[in-house]
Amino acid sequence: MSTGDQRAPHEVIDELRAELAREQGKLRALQDIGQALGNTLDLEELVSVLLTRVARVMESERATLFVVDEVSSELWSRFSHGGQAHEIRLKPGQGLAGWAAKWGRSVNVKDAYQDVRFDAEWDKRTGFRTRSTLCVPLRSHSGNTIGVLQVLNKRAGYFTLDDEAMLQALAAQAGVSLENSKLFLSVVSKNMELLETKEQLETKVRELDVLFEIAQVSASAPRLDELLEGVLARTMRAVDAEAGSILLSDQLTGELCFRCAVGGVPDAVKRLRIAPHEGICGWVAEHGKAQIVNDVGLDPRHSTTVADQVGYHPRSVLCVPLSLEEGKGAIELLNKSQGKAGFTNDDMKLASVIAGHVSTAIGLAQTRQRREHEERLTTIGQLLSSVVHDLRGPMTVISGYARFLKDEQDPTRRAEESEAILRQVEAINAMAQEVLAFARGDENLLVRKVYLRSFFEELVETLRSELLGTGVELQLDLHDRGVAWLDQHKIRRALHNLIRNAVQAIGRGPGKIVLGVARRPSDDALVLTCTDDGPGVPEEIKGRMFESFTSHGKPDGTGLGLAIVQKVAADHGGTVDVKSRPGETVFTMILPQERTQETLPPGRTAPPARVQAGQV
Repeated sequence: MSTGDQRAPHEVIDELRAELAREQGKLRALQDIGQALGNTLDLEELVSVLLTRVARVMESERATLFVVDEVSSELWSRFSHGGQAHEIRLKPGQGLAGWAAKWGRSVNVKDAYQDVRFDAEWDKRTGFRTRSTLCVPLRSHSGNTIGVLQVLNKRAGYFTLDDEAMLQALAAQAGVSLENSKLFLSVVSKNMELLETKEQLETKVRELDVLFEIAQVSASAPRLDELLEGVLARTMRAVDAEAGSILLSDQLTGELCFRCAVGGVPDAVKRLRIAPHEGICGWVAEHGKAQIVNDVGLDPRHSTTVADQVGYHPRSVLCVPLSLEEGKGAIELLNKSQGKAGFTNDDMKLASVIAGHVSTAIGLAQTRQRREHEERLTTIGQLLSSVVHDLRGPMTVISGYARFLKDEQDPTRRAEESEAILRQVEAINAMAQEVLAFARGDENLLVRKVYLRSFFEELVETLRSELLGTGVELQLDLHDRGVAWLDQHKIRRALHNLIRNAVQAIGRGPGKIVLGVARRPSDDALVLTCTDDGPGVPEEIKGRMFESFTSHGKPDGTGLGLAIVQKVAADHGGTVDVKSRPGETVFTMILPQERTQETLPPGRTAPPARVQAGQV
């Protein structure tokens, strides 16, 4: 207490106590600020706590925290203590806070309007009157200015040097907390980006998995319906749908047919057809636009006809169009599974991508079916040509025996000739059945146990009758008299072609043909040979003589005989080849006898077990 102080001692004591209380309040506020800054990394919460306590400690009317924008270097603030919050943006050097940020120095003015650096624009906007101002820069750990802490209007007087030191201490704490908060927010942002990227990658992986499975189904499904069912099942799994169907338009009527259905009551759905434009799926197929309807009861396009007929009423519908070269179509998915609310735009995007691939697969399948149909018609024409070619032999035999029967008086002989005619008729019937089976897509091989002696002796007798008048002698060299497993009608047909080919090669006799039957010791395969003493195979057709329509020097030849021989051998799992020189041509057909069901083509019957030569 000074000697000039005329106040009573108790007044001085009260003043000192009030000063002590203020300092203690500042200390507590500083402790609160330090604790608050250490307890949060959220930027908004951090600034709110900081400004409230700073205004109290500094005994100011308002406190503001400006943050330096790292991109534009502008100062911005969205947080103010007192009054309505405003976003303030200052260019570097603009206003007192901008000057402090630009030069990294504190600013302490008693009357802001007397300082040329002061910008009164924000006072005009907010109606606030700025008097005393104290601005202190916030620095990062590397010394860069990252913001400015500003207090306005000291409640009693103006800001002192002690106030300036106090605000600098607070700014140092705030700078560290602000930098930690920004780092934390950056890490959180990166984590969110990583999570979003992970979700996007998982979505893309699921899409790729579905598309890969669809590609596999498209490549392996033999029929269009199997392709559609496989694709639909995978599409439903990809978007979590309870049921679905694929509709394709009828080329004749234009109606939409439910080609396949999964979930719900599929058997009932597959029998239905709807008119163009009918229902949501009809609208989608007609207009080519995908649709999501998560409450079908509110959509006027929804038709209850199909739902009533099959007894399945959908809640939500996702329908995407198919882009087809021929006709129209759509994929319809019903009811999001697992109790989910409805289909999303992501579901529609994925279904649309799948629909694009499905459209391509359907187009390829339709093209493949059309090509197979055309190829079958072509092959049937070729087969008919070969049948007409092969009918000459049986018809010649029948004609000969019919002439004999006319004058034959011996009942035994007549019975033998009648039996021979019946065998030829049976052979003709077998050829007709073969054509019909092929037209139906059925190429079964009827493998049975055949007694070699009776089969080949009967065959040679028939062939000798056909060779009468040709000057060609036919001999049978039978080294095996046991049994073999083969389709006797097709083998008879192949051997007819080999003998006829040899006769045509020899021309006008004399000549000799030897039909050999033997076993290959190494694997018990049946070996059939046809040897003739003709001029041999011409060089120009040696490399392609087993191709269809290959002929040489035969005015009445069709070029199908040897192609048929090769097909018969291949059907039996065997081979046929030829060795030729002038004066000797040998065709060798090898028919394996040790075959299981797995080694035969689909639909063909294998022998139950190997039968050794000589077993009867």
